Amino acid sequence: MTGGSELLLSFSHKQKKERPMKRILLIFTTLILAVSLLQGQKKPIQHTDYDSWKSISGSSITDDGKWVTYGINPQKGDGWLYLYDNATSKLDSIERGTGARISPAGRYMAYTIRPGTDEVRVAKVKKVRDDNMPKNALGIRLLPAGNTVVVERVRSFSVPQKDSEWMAYLLEKKLPEKSPERDNKEAAGEQKEEQQQRPAQNQRSREPEQKGTELVILNPVSGKEHRLDNVLEYDVARDGLSITVLQVKVDTTKIDNFTIKMFDTKKETFTTVFEGRGTARRISSNNVGDQMAFMFTADTGKVKIYDLWLSEKMAPARKIVESTTAGMPEGWCLSENSSFSWSDDNTRLFFGTAQKPVEEPADTLLAEEKFSVDVWSWHDDRLQPMQKRQLQSDQRRNYQAVYHTDKNVMIQLADEQMTSVRLTDNGNGDMALGSSNSKYRRESSWSSTSFSDYYYVNVETGERRLLLEKNAGSIQLSPTGKHLLFWCINDRSWKAMPSIGGDVKVLTNNDIVSFYNELHDTPDEPRPHGIAGWLEGERFVLVYDRHDIWMIDVEGSDKPVNITGGAGRNNNMRFRYVNLDREERFIGRRETMYLSAFNFGNKQSGFYTMAMNRTGNPSRLIMGDCSFGGLSKPKDADRFMFTRGTYVNYPELHVSDMKFGGITRISTTNPQQSEFNWGTAELVEWTSFDRSTLQGILYKPENFDPAKKYPMIVYFYERSSDGLHSYSSPAPSASTVNRTYAVSNGYLVFVPDIPYVEGYPGQSCYNAVVSGTYALLNRFSFIDKDRLGLDGQSWGGYQIAWLVTQTDLFAAAFSGAPVSNMVSAYGGIRWGTGMSRMFQYENTQSRIGGTLWEKPIHFIENSPIFFVPKINTPLLIMHNDEDGAVPWYQGIEFFVALRRLDKPAWMLTYNNEDHNLVRRPARMDLSIRKMQFFDHYLKGDPMPSWMKNGVPAIQKGKDQGYELVR
Repeated sequence: MTGGSELLLSFSHKQKKERPMKRILLIFTTLILAVSLLQGQKKPIQHTDYDSWKSISGSSITDDGKWVTYGINPQKGDGWLYLYDNATSKLDSIERGTGARISPAGRYMAYTIRPGTDEVRVAKVKKVRDDNMPKNALGIRLLPAGNTVVVERVRSFSVPQKDSEWMAYLLEKKLPEKSPERDNKEAAGEQKEEQQQRPAQNQRSREPEQKGTELVILNPVSGKEHRLDNVLEYDVARDGLSITVLQVKVDTTKIDNFTIKMFDTKKETFTTVFEGRGTARRISSNNVGDQMAFMFTADTGKVKIYDLWLSEKMAPARKIVESTTAGMPEGWCLSENSSFSWSDDNTRLFFGTAQKPVEEPADTLLAEEKFSVDVWSWHDDRLQPMQKRQLQSDQRRNYQAVYHTDKNVMIQLADEQMTSVRLTDNGNGDMALGSSNSKYRRESSWSSTSFSDYYYVNVETGERRLLLEKNAGSIQLSPTGKHLLFWCINDRSWKAMPSIGGDVKVLTNNDIVSFYNELHDTPDEPRPHGIAGWLEGERFVLVYDRHDIWMIDVEGSDKPVNITGGAGRNNNMRFRYVNLDREERFIGRRETMYLSAFNFGNKQSGFYTMAMNRTGNPSRLIMGDCSFGGLSKPKDADRFMFTRGTYVNYPELHVSDMKFGGITRISTTNPQQSEFNWGTAELVEWTSFDRSTLQGILYKPENFDPAKKYPMIVYFYERSSDGLHSYSSPAPSASTVNRTYAVSNGYLVFVPDIPYVEGYPGQSCYNAVVSGTYALLNRFSFIDKDRLGLDGQSWGGYQIAWLVTQTDLFAAAFSGAPVSNMVSAYGGIRWGTGMSRMFQYENTQSRIGGTLWEKPIHFIENSPIFFVPKINTPLLIMHNDEDGAVPWYQGIEFFVALRRLDKPAWMLTYNNEDHNLVRRPARMDLSIRKMQFFDHYLKGDPMPSWMKNGVPAIQKGKDQGYELVR
């Protein structure tokens, strides 16, 4: 107990200025905590514990399988970068490291070092200028155990993927040397005032401020480096042959002088490939690094017309595309918003074009002389709100074209009639798939199905030909473009045709199994389960049903073959192909396939394997009561990296051999979890009121005692039971209850699955949720039937609002962003997208199955607002004033009706927040208020002041009302 006594003495000494009673309470609390820890009792999770809960991000393994890098970051605060050596099992850590890249030969690791969270916060409080804010640093560590160099104030860095140890990094703007007095002035915001007081002639006589910063090209292994000033952009070629640098020099003429240099990493020499006055942008190297493109204009006006330039083999750049180039549409030019990409064989450069920009006339009107109006027209292809939401993308829209570098020819591929082009064979294919939805945009206001016309496009000539009209299914070309495979929603089948033209072949007819989602329960058409990949030769493609994998002949000659032998359906499992080499376009005919596996019955998951040239039951490698994820294989090593987790165990990183032997865990993310009362998750089944067998998850506290009575919160959305083994980090709530927090604090949490019947979404919810709750009450005596709560958001929030009009089973309910009136909501706008809300009520989640004028009774019967007098359950509603999914007025309608009828109800409206909370302080506030609400009604705790007395607008931001009122 000595250590504990020293702790108490130290604590007491630091707090000696506090009031005696407060000091005694703090000491008493600390003593209780110390005793409970000594007795092995675990603490319940508190809201203050969220910040330290961590997660893994950015994991990667090198091609040789030797090194693994990953980050572990808390929800708030500074994270760590980890480097794991597979050969020695040694683990190194780097504080505040992130974004690690290991060089192609594994000789060094480069990474970003973020500034400390507290340091950034202090600077923000002081309102430090952006240039003076704490900036990222660059760390470079020689491997396996060499020196580490840290470079301060680095904006970005890049390491090639192949064949070179040369890298590059761009520094932040240099800070001028300042005296202490000047620093104090700047911190106080006086620098701007000082500049304004300087004589005008001094301003004019100063050297022009340069726009670029210093770039360092470095070989960390040899220690050689090259430095270049005034760099705006740089590009490290993927395969490491070259590093291209764009420099700008501003002089007194006010016309920028641009220079582009290419650094040959093998010869270690620079070659200037371009120099000119004007504006240069968007340098882009091909993968090899022997070709480089950019855009340039000599125009100095506000509106600029750019040309496309190309340098090959580090020769002087030449202009290859301008507005008068053959193949350029009349009145068009290279788009300033264009991005560049290259075909894998480096013979094609893809870019974007658009109509020439036109300078707007000078605006001479005063603000009071202007008006602003939106003109809505019945024949607009998009509603005005949707046009507004998409305005920026419309202004930046450009259309794909290609320049054939081996033929010096430009071909326009897309245009305003056919807006999109999908390339094949990594840009090498002579055929591309064009599409346009322009004829069907108007239907998007009420249809959940997105239709498009699809075209054959010849990349060599620009020729196009209509292939499919008004198709809405999944569609893709084979890797080199030989065949077009598409899903037909009309007869729910896979079909194919030669891309050059020919007969359409029906490949599946659902006479054996359904290749679409068998659990689909909305009025729109079900979608297929998808495609695994194409076999070599492109005659056969692998497609999924719900359980198995099928090999289908796209020429229609051979019957479909179930290559997993029906093992998935026979065992109520799902098999899916895991692509371990993203660079491979085909599945080899003799390939050993690795399959992810999931058991729908007991929720186990794992991996199986099978030979592609042998059909039949796959061979099991590993299965367990856990969740697996992120399976990856190093390109040149026979080992796996993956995550494995459960509800209790965070999904940690593991490595193993190719048979999942010798599994080694390499990460430890939340060791503090052992201090807290966690929980368990178990699968439960019951028979619903309509005699269906349903599943759900029941969460219990880790210190569960079956002799006790527990309050239970019922949370639901649609179907959730497949997530039985998902880890749930304690975190402030964006909307719904954090089940781990609730369980840790003595609640049971029940999450039932809900299947739906068209036209009766509310009744479907009642059928599943209420039947499941009664089933658990009848089965388990430890559930307190008088202390049941409901929790849900959005679609779940609607279902709760409807549910409490039908039953008094629940003592309290939280309803987040509910649709309370389907009649008024039906004709509204989803402000997040600008879309009409009609489609979701008719065809998707709301599941009414018709228009308001076709099924008015269904809309009314499924709207909680018409049955508010029947509600006896106290309600906490959250609906935010910037909700882009469910209009805020839906929550208002509901609340004011409850208020008028004197129903106990509260509504939380977070200002400038969307459908789900984004800002962490708001999430923390919701977490506190929600659990105070449930604690009062389900545990008997006193009401907090905000519930008892409200929070008047005059006290907003001053008094949160958290204190309990006895």
